[in-house]
Amino acid sequence: MTNIAKAVNANGLGMIDLGDLPGFGPSTRVPIADNDPLRSTFACFLGNITPAANPTDLIQIRGSASSIVRVRSLVFTGAATAASNIFINTVRRSTPSTGGTSANQTLVNRDNLDNLPTATVQLFSANPGALGTLIGIADGGRLNIAPAANGGIDRMLLQYSWLNDKAPILRGVNDCLCINLGGLAWPAGGALDVNIVLSEDAI
Repeated sequence: MTNIAKAVNANGLGMIDLGDLPGFGPSTRVPIADNDPLRSTFACFLGNITPAANPTDLIQIRGSASSIVRVRSLVFTGAATAASNIFINTVRRSTPSTGGTSANQTLVNRDNLDNLPTATVQLFSANPGALGTLIGIADGGRLNIAPAANGGIDRMLLQYSWLNDKAPILRGVNDCLCINLGGLAWPAGGALDVNIVLSEDAI
């Protein structure tokens, strides 16, 4: 244990060296936690979104040809004319959704010395004409929304790698994570806010 403690102090990167323990090769290192102190990290806030009628894929996060992309957190809030709830899920696709009307959104560096982002975030104002090839539904739930004047705002939070679990990882431009609203009727006066945080490693 003394050797492990020395290794943690020596490298300062949240790694422990198991090389001196039985069954491990020389300089075998494992992470203590994956809290992204060194990765290039980016954020994107999309506020007051009015989706298309019966929305399907609303936001598409596409991977990169030059980086490994990790989705770190997705935060959802919203409001509507009358109290309601909306269904939100994330789906993995092996080909991107296409057609409809979409616009690329700006990813903002957490650190201006980081590399520029290579992932793409698309917001669909009209449903995609062709949904990409579905791998499966990853996460989801229901978000309660109410008139903004009510004051209290519910939040739906999908947060990854905080307990050393594995974040959704996108490899290549055809690897996509989409925020999908299930094709259900959108409530009157409904508006959705989405905050996205990504990180990238050069391949």
